[in-house]
Amino acid sequence: MDEEREDRPSFGGASVGDLVQWEAGGALQFEAPKRVRFVSEDGKWIGVEGSQTGIPMSEVIVEQKGTAQPPVIPFEKPGVALTAGESEWMRNKVGNDTNVRLLVEGEMGPKEIGKLIKLLQAQKAVLEDDDNEEAAN
Repeated sequence: MDEEREDRPSFGGASVGDLVQWEAGGALQFEAPKRVRFVSEDGKWIGVEGSQTGIPMSEVIVEQKGTAQPPVIPFEKPGVALTAGESEWMRNKVGNDTNVRLLVEGEMGPKEIGKLIKLLQAQKAVLEDDDNEEAAN
């Protein structure tokens, strides 16, 4: 009986950088394990390389634990290529018809994020000034 339990896969527990398989309805969904790109904040969903589909953590089998520093896997939009040394650091929807894609070349740490925040605040102020000028005319 214990041998049967050892043969059954354990579901969940995936982290960024792990190689995982997805089992849904009793069938494996990937030809080969895929690397985890992100884990949702609540830990219930993951995303894997080459896909924008969320996968339930409860259907994930960890095939191989990742390294301490998982690779940065660029998430390219069809028709939009990254330049050499560039990686997609973040992609978010910020409005009904507005999406943001942050491409980075080099390291991105707290210092760089702080500078980016200052740049975005300055850009916001410029756009607010433009809106105020248009409203005055």
